[in-house]
Amino acid sequence: MRSIVSKLSLMMIAAALLLGTQFGTPRANALDLGNLESIGLGFSLDTTYQYVSNGEVGEGIAQRGLYPEHNDFSIDAFTLSLEKVPTVGEGVMDLVGFRADVLFGEQSERLGFGFNSDGDGAVSPYQAYINVLVPSGAGGLNIYAGQFTTLAGWELIEAKDNTNITRSLLFYRIPFAHSGVRATFSAGSLDFALGLSNDWDAVDDVDDGKTFESQIALNFANDGWLGVTGYFGDIDGDTRTLVTVVGTMTLMEKVTLIADFEYTSHDAGGDRWGFAGYAIVSLADSMSLALRGEYVDESERVDTPDLELYEFTSTLILTPFESVGNFETRLEYRYDNADGDDAYFAGEEDQHGFAVQLLYWLDV
Repeated sequence: MRSIVSKLSLMMIAAALLLGTQFGTPRANALDLGNLESIGLGFSLDTTYQYVSNGEVGEGIAQRGLYPEHNDFSIDAFTLSLEKVPTVGEGVMDLVGFRADVLFGEQSERLGFGFNSDGDGAVSPYQAYINVLVPSGAGGLNIYAGQFTTLAGWELIEAKDNTNITRSLLFYRIPFAHSGVRATFSAGSLDFALGLSNDWDAVDDVDDGKTFESQIALNFANDGWLGVTGYFGDIDGDTRTLVTVVGTMTLMEKVTLIADFEYTSHDAGGDRWGFAGYAIVSLADSMSLALRGEYVDESERVDTPDLELYEFTSTLILTPFESVGNFETRLEYRYDNADGDDAYFAGEEDQHGFAVQLLYWLDV
């Protein structure tokens, strides 16, 4: 791991020197890259400790794909983000932007793509795309090319973008990211997205099949949102379909309610469906409570007949320094149950988990 960090450091130094050479001294025939001051840099750090009632050190915890360690202090992720948002400006290069999110640490292996190092974690560029803005009277058409996170579901990869420490059951039953092209367009309160990509979480396509994505979303007052997303593709001759419906609403500026429904159909693997409900309650200026309950029906799957999963999570979110809203301490209790498989959780039907998390980030 130390040798990898050293190599990455040398690469970053070399890149900095190259950039200094390119942009430090203006040249008569240099390309106009637009306003470089519009490029934003952000980062996030996620570190946790987790204990599970029937866990064993060195053994993965069921339904904890990004946080599989028992009785372990873990630097799960350090993410660097670089972004230039395209705008309608004076030059044509103002219409071109980009974003890159590069994750270092143990979760880089767990995401399933990137540059890995035999279990110790390395680098995972889970997003890296070019963004072109096509101006129009309705606000513009955005075209993305590269790798970008999925439109499906509500929870996201980075910890700071979620309200619980551990991810939901549904989060691990949808793709993380896609490599391909995507177009988004807004018309009043409606948002639209269409795209074409390789297989789920695949940098390279392994067959001739492609996956189509689509989303239509309605924005309401008071931060309300309702979105329907679909993924349809062919994998090795088998058709796979994913449909998610997500809705959010805020009540009295103190309570946010979220619902996430997901359905997956696969010719080879069978069907599954699940539902998750969230309530985020503001208890004080520096304290909030995030509750999550969900159900997943796996009984029609070929590899998990008669299996039904239940999960409840309660997370206390503390922001101890009011002037630093991007530092959080989280305390979590989670209960999982498997109906139909008495030994699903390390030889038992259920499991209890406790976790502590420290988060610090600066947004792009």
